[in-house]
Amino acid sequence: MSLIESPQNGESDDETTTATESVGGVLRRTVLKTSAVVVGALMLNAPVAAGQSRSDDDSATTDEVDEPEGFSVEVLAPHATFPDSVAAGFVVDYEGSDSGPITSLLPFDASSVVLAKVTWQPGGTSGWHTHPGPVVVTITEGELELINERDCVTRTYTAGEAFIDPGQGNVHIAANPSTTEQAVAYATFLGVPDGKPATIWVEPVEC
Repeated sequence: MSLIESPQNGESDDETTTATESVGGVLRRTVLKTSAVVVGALMLNAPVAAGQSRSDDDSATTDEVDEPEGFSVEVLAPHATFPDSVAAGFVVDYEGSDSGPITSLLPFDASSVVLAKVTWQPGGTSGWHTHPGPVVVTITEGELELINERDCVTRTYTAGEAFIDPGQGNVHIAANPSTTEQAVAYATFLGVPDGKPATIWVEPVEC
C-alpha cells in the first residue's frame, strides 16, 4: 500500500490520505480526510476539522483530528527532488525511553525534501500528528516539549539543540511551555511524496 492514496470516486472536493503505520511493532491504518485547499498548501498549515478512522481492523470509528494552536509554518523551500539516487536511515533512541530505539528507513529515490520555519507562540502546540518520513528539527529560539505516543514521556529541547522525529507513523506532539517567549525551529522533512502533505494530523492521544 502506498503511504498516500488518491481520492476515491465522488470525492473531488477532498483528498483522502491513507497511511499504514508501524509504531512499537504494531501496524495501524490511518485514514485522514482533509480539505483540498489545505493539501494544496503542502498541509503545513493547520488543517480543517476532519473525520478519521484509526483502528487495527476494517471497522471504522470516526474522531476529529487534533488541531494546532498558536502554531505556524513558513515554507522556505517547497518540494525539492533528489536528482541522484539517495537512501537514508535513522535509528533514534530517545533518552529515558523503555520502548527501545525507533528505526526509520527511506528507500532509494526517496522522493523529495521540504524545508520550513516553524513558530510556536507562548503556550502554542502543534497538535498530535505524524509525517511520511523522518524530520530533522533544529531549535533556534526558546524551548519545546516533545511527547511521543509510544511512551508518553515529556522531553525538553532548547535553542541550540536538535532532534530527529522518525516519522512513518511515529505519532507525537510538540508544545511551547513558555507563557512569555515564542519558540522557533527549522525543520527538514525527508521522504515527502511530491505534492503530498508533509504533516498528517491525527486524533488526540491520551498521555
